[in-house]
Amino acid sequence: MNVDNDQKLDSSPYLVDVMGAVDRKIHDYLLRQHLSLWHPISTAPDNHDLELTVLDGGSAVVLPFPCRRTNTGQWVNTDLRTSIHIRPIKWRPWQKAKAPKPRLEGGFPHTRQNEPRWSDT
Repeated sequence: MNVDNDQKLDSSPYLVDVMGAVDRKIHDYLLRQHLSLWHPISTAPDNHDLELTVLDGGSAVVLPFPCRRTNTGQWVNTDLRTSIHIRPIKWRPWQKAKAPKPRLEGGFPHTRQNEPRWSDT
């Protein structure tokens, strides 16, 4: 009888740890689900990294870089820290660890790597 009581006491902390881990996993999952929802642009917070959807012609396009709306209402590309002139329609929190790095090798962003430059001739 004493052995059974000792086993029950030993398994209780383990059970508490398992339950805590499961609770954290469920909480993290629900938070990710909530953060993945798109919100109307009128509710976008200022000074937070956001993923934006803009209209390009007749279709909606998700920008591949994080943006912030300043206190003055201007939109800024967070990676390049430059002002951008866009009219977003939806937002959600930026969840990616890092945005793809802008390709600036060879000088200007529009220069292709294999294309000869005037300085190479």
